[in-house]
Amino acid sequence: MLLAYIQLALAMALVGSNISIGKEIVSHVPVFLFSELRFLLVIVILLPLLAMRGEWKTSWSREEGKVLFWQSFFGVFLFSICMLYGVQSTTATAAGIITSTVPACIALFSFWILKEKLQANSLVAIGLSVGGIGFITFTGSGGEQNWVSMLGNLLVFFAVVSEALFTIFAKRLSGKITPFQMTAAINVISFVLFLPFAIWESLRFDWGTVPANVWWLLVYYAFTASVLSFFLWYKGVEKVEASKAGLFTGMMPISAALVAVLFLNETFTWMHGVGMILVLASIFIGTQQPRLMRSSIESE
Repeated sequence: MLLAYIQLALAMALVGSNISIGKEIVSHVPVFLFSELRFLLVIVILLPLLAMRGEWKTSWSREEGKVLFWQSFFGVFLFSICMLYGVQSTTATAAGIITSTVPACIALFSFWILKEKLQANSLVAIGLSVGGIGFITFTGSGGEQNWVSMLGNLLVFFAVVSEALFTIFAKRLSGKITPFQMTAAINVISFVLFLPFAIWESLRFDWGTVPANVWWLLVYYAFTASVLSFFLWYKGVEKVEASKAGLFTGMMPISAALVAVLFLNETFTWMHGVGMILVLASIFIGTQQPRLMRSSIESE
């Protein structure tokens, strides 16, 4: 179980650190074109490896195919669009804090989709998450820039919702498809989804304006975001309940904030601090209280 926890924590740390890296890349490369190049690189690596590992599966059941498609659509297609466009309008630090609300979103979707019982502590956690997002979004300097930041924060929150759905769909496929097969399938489907938009952007794009270091960042992003993070998350989710796996999404804001402050020279303000405290409180209440309540009941 410890190995599964480490896999989940590393997966989310990679996702969080890539928020800042993605922000840097999309300042030079359009969002859809960047995403398509990322998936193309990954497919060239993954498909031969899939055949070498003897995990090539030529057919899926109709149900497995539907779940894989929706997992790709929400967890990759919408997540990438909302996150990458969102960080263009807000800071990577604020984006990282907002991603802390993933556990609360997973709790909600577990209730709606998986029909799991929603405990009182989960409702409190959701309320604190919304409060944290609201504090980050609706405070700060006034004027046009504030409205731009609000839009960016809202897009990042939509990315959070997509990430939560990604976890729910991944749990549905656990035990049916291997983590490596799922990683390859998700990248191929995502490549197809982004293709028409990427072609349109490529025809209008001046390739010579991209600095060399940005191409290296794109390669790093492709490998860590589309291979390592997916594979580690799928391996961990196989052994851990969806609600418990949601705990480890708290690694996203931590790694995102560290990278933003250390490498993008962003300022960590007191407003970010208050928002993070509210969100972290939601994580604590939503995940620790049930165990404490069970312990007290068992002791009686």
